[in-house]
Amino acid sequence: MDARGVLDTINVPLVLCVGTSAEEIAAIAKATGGRIAVLYLPDTEALRAALASRELMPPAPVSEPIPTHRVVEFGKLRMDADLRETTWRGSPVPLSAREFDLLFALTRDPGRVWTFAELTTHVWERPYLGDIEAVVSAVKRLRRQLRAAAPGVQVESVRGVGYRLVVAGSPDPA
Repeated sequence: MDARGVLDTINVPLVLCVGTSAEEIAAIAKATGGRIAVLYLPDTEALRAALASRELMPPAPVSEPIPTHRVVEFGKLRMDADLRETTWRGSPVPLSAREFDLLFALTRDPGRVWTFAELTTHVWERPYLGDIEAVVSAVKRLRRQLRAAAPGVQVESVRGVGYRLVVAGSPDPA
């Protein structure tokens, strides 16, 4: 079985250790209680070669592309992708490019729970490798902006799965 076949059978996060000592790898394995797979690569050149071959990369999640509607309205929330503008009850909501992309993805299917993998694929346009920190951090920043400028818009956590958008005063999408 090649590396691709082995990785397909592993259902745990994969940690790539580049130039790490044997003691450090053992400490990582012990600290995580065997809940992750640790792969040692001797140097960055070996890492580049492994990633270039895509043999170690998990397949990108298969998901439907975001529909091409350029203006989305959900309750009193309005987003215009062409102008990169967001308004709540007619007032502008200042968002960074990443916050806008994240909120725009969440508005595409109101009430739906978006997984960390789906958000990584749609917002960051890269494969999901099990690291949720980028998504969690972006959601924290987005929530801060929404509390200040659009208090009726909430990004709800679904523990261990991802997030969904809830807008006050809008009908239940279910």
